[in-house]
Formats: sequence, structure tokens, C-alpha cells
Amino acid sequence: MRNRRIQFISRYFGHDLDFRVRLFNVLAMGGTVISFAMVLVGIAIDAGMGNIGGNFISVILSYGLLRYSQRTGRYQLCYFITIIAIFMVLFPVLFFTAGGYHSGMSSFFVFAVAFTILMLEGKRAIAVSFAEVILYLSICIIAFRHPELVNPWEREQDLLTDVIVGFVSVSVVLGTMLYFHFKLYNEQQKQLAEQNILLSQLNRMKTELFANISHELKTPLTVISVHAQRAEALLELGRDGDLEKIHESHALVYDEAMRLSRLVDSTLRLAFLQEAGERKTTQDICSILRTTAEAYRSLLEKKGNTLLLSLPETPLLVYGHADQLVQLISNLLSNAGAHTKQGHIHISAEQQDEEIVFHITDTGTGIALELLSRIFERGITDGGGSGLGLSICLQIAHDHCGEIMIDSVQGEGTRVKVKLPLYREEGSYAES
Repeated sequence: MRNRRIQFISRYFGHDLDFRVRLFNVLAMGGTVISFAMVLVGIAIDAGMGNIGGNFISVILSYGLLRYSQRTGRYQLCYFITIIAIFMVLFPVLFFTAGGYHSGMSSFFVFAVAFTILMLEGKRAIAVSFAEVILYLSICIIAFRHPELVNPWEREQDLLTDVIVGFVSVSVVLGTMLYFHFKLYNEQQKQLAEQNILLSQLNRMKTELFANISHELKTPLTVISVHAQRAEALLELGRDGDLEKIHESHALVYDEAMRLSRLVDSTLRLAFLQEAGERKTTQDICSILRTTAEAYRSLLEKKGNTLLLSLPETPLLVYGHADQLVQLISNLLSNAGAHTKQGHIHISAEQQDEEIVFHITDTGTGIALELLSRIFERGITDGGGSGLGLSICLQIAHDHCGEIMIDSVQGEGTRVKVKLPLYREEGSYAES
């Protein structure tokens, strides 16, 4: 019984349905019940076959439209059939067969106009509801001038019953309509408030990111500008002894230009990672670690560093995107190389239960304690980079359902630990 009730509510009043659809279902059900009640009242007070028949037709139309709209989804058609067949044809007939304006039909006229305004949109709703008002006023005037066309109630008690039934029925249905309307309005206001908060947070993050990027861009541009001017001045002087100084300025300009390029590239990669996920396939993390390490070996050894690899011969499989994993490892190796001179950089990997764990350890300068807790935030840097690299690493790790952790002691070195789910043949990730 409970399951049937849940299915009924979901079918006719589910949150996935449009507001007007839910409202139409309420009105169609209400119209069916009200019309059936009016049939019973008509029989009880002997209202005549015209009144009873009209209400019975209303029962059939209301229920038929409810079922038809639910099966076909042609709600706009059902709205118009309801307005034309019931409100503009059947209601005037019932008006004359049930006491005219000395009856409860005036309540149903209000109901019809309210339904029309809520179901239709824009100028169409105004035009049709205006036509209904003119129609109802016209039949009231006709009933006044030609009372012989109206089938009056024989007893005052019957008139009172009809007025009470009409008033209560319409009040219940209109009250339900307003309840759904304001409930939806409150839900939309709540969603709007949440979206405004989210937009405010995103705007603040955007402002902070642009501030960090503009600061980082300004520094290399200033250096490039100064050394370009210096080299130009020395060239104009044309002194033989200035050649070394010119080469020095050229080298500094090149280094700063490359740093600027890396900053822009990091920013674009981070934005790309946030905008869309990429297709993943099976990857051997050992192979990626070896390839990336060899690409960085000469750069690391230029600073007198020794690169050590402790990787198993058997593949350690993860499910991911190769370019993103290379970017993660590249950023970590770049950071290790930037902060290590005449030291050691060690890469290791192993399987631990249902996870693949790899470490990149260096004997460099380490990370200041006050920065360590915020090291993955955008723009957080010890002054040697853009502050975006580790933020990208965190994003990539999360995109692969993994984790990244950093332990560091200033003056002794840094150890980065990355954990990724182990890939199994039967699925993307191992069952944990």
C-alpha cells in the first residue's frame, strides 16, 4: 500500500515534473472529485437531469484529461481542452441548469479564471482569462434579463447546499494550488540564494587567482624589460668588454621568458582540468615515473643532484589519464629540482593493499612550517614559483580518486606521497 502511494505521488506530483504539470494534475483530480460530489448532491436534492448530466460530463472530462495527459505528455493540449470544453462550454450550461447567479457557480467561475492564468503564459493567459470574464458576466446579464432560461432551486436549503459545496470545493482546490505555487517559489528562492553564495565564492577565488597571476606575471616582465634595456644600451656603446654582460642579460631574459611561459601553461592546464574531465585508460605508473624521470634527469643533474629510482619491474596499474599523471609527476620533480642543489632526489613506488603508492623525496631546502598546511592552495609559494603547481597536482590526484600528502622539514628536505586506486581487470578500481 505504501509503495503504491509513493508511486502515485511520484507519477503525478514528483519534483521532476514541471510546476504547471503538477498543478494541472491537482486541478484535474480536484475537478473530478468536485464534479462527482456535485453529481451526488444533485441526485440528493433532485437538481434535475440537466444539472446532474452536466456534472457527470465534467467528471468524465476531468478524469479523461488527467489520464490522457499522463500517458501522452500533451499537457498544453489538455490545458486548452479544459478551458474551452469545461470552463467556456460546460460551466455556462451548469450555470443555467443550477440556479444561475443564485447558486454556487460564481465560485467555479473564479476557479476557472485562476486556472487559466496559472496554466497559460504571457499575453495568451491574459487574453483567454479576459474572454472568460466577459463570458461569465454576459451569462449573468442574460440570466437577469431572461429568468425563464434559468432552472431555479425549489428550496432555500438546496440553494444553501449548492453554495456551500461550491465554496468549499473551490477553496480547497485553490488553496492547494497556492500551496504548490508558494512552495515552488520558496524552493527557487532557496536555490537562488545558494547559487548567489556559490557565485560570490567563485568570484572571490577568481579575484584572488588573478591577483596572484598578475603579481607573478609582473615580476618576470619587469626583469625582462630591465635586462633588455641594459643589453640595448651596451650594444649601443659597442665596447668589446661588455659582451659577457650582454650574454648575461640575454640568459636572464631567456630564463624569465621561460618562467613566464610555464606560469601561463600551468594556469591554462588548471582551468582545463576544472572545466572537463578527460578519458581515462589503464596506465602503468612505473612506466610513467621512469619516462618522466629520464626527461628531467639532465635538468636535475645540472644542479649537482643525483636522481635515484626504486621501481618494481612488474607493472603497477592505475586507471587514469596519461597526460595528467605526467603533469603531476613533472610538477613534483620540478619543485624538487628547484629546491635541491648538490643533493639527492629519490623516486619509489609500490603496491599497498588495494592502492598504488609512489614517493618523490628530496634533500633540498624543505618547506617552511607556516606554509606547509596551506601548500596546496592556489598562489601559496615560498617565492620560487607561481603557486599553481601543487594546486594542479591536488586537482589531478582528486580527479583520479587519489590522495597527495607532503611531509617536509625546513633545511632537511621534502617527501611527497601520492596514493592512487589499484586497477583490477574486472573494473576500473579495486573493490575496497
